[in-house]
Amino acid sequence: MACSERGMALVSVLLLLTVLLTLAHVLSEKVWQSTRQVAEAASRAQLFWAAQAGIEAARQQLAAGYASSGGWRDFLARGDGRNYPPEPAWVSVIHGLQVEIYLRDNPDGDDDVRSDNDLRIYVLARAQRAQEGEAMIECLCGFDPPAASGGLSQFGQGAYGTSLTGRPISRYGISD
Repeated sequence: MACSERGMALVSVLLLLTVLLTLAHVLSEKVWQSTRQVAEAASRAQLFWAAQAGIEAARQQLAAGYASSGGWRDFLARGDGRNYPPEPAWVSVIHGLQVEIYLRDNPDGDDDVRSDNDLRIYVLARAQRAQEGEAMIECLCGFDPPAASGGLSQFGQGAYGTSLTGRPISRYGISD
């Protein structure tokens, strides 16, 4: 009788060890999954904030380059008004991420998508990484006209020599 009981102890220890190893494996798998999800969320957040920084950089560049681009005509010449052009207007590097900036005119009533007459322009920033996806942010950037220009109508009709660099810049949200 003593002989048959020794085998049961070995089987019991092996079963207990198997259960403990299985629990350890499940627990380590959960920790690994959680760590991966946190890293992916951090990467998505970095892409989002890079795109947001791209919008802010574009606002500054648009304000500074208004006169030299012919009232943004150089940027808007590639678009068709309804869609963004296939090629970005420029690419900014923000914290090691390339952010593509696309521009198009807003529907401002002049029926000319290659000319701006109300100092408002759509800006789309696209930040991406090969395996981690992309983040795109679109906004309608508006610029307050200089007081000396006499309003939007005069400013939109060729007063491109005025610099917008020192003017307040407002950003308006886009909703679909």
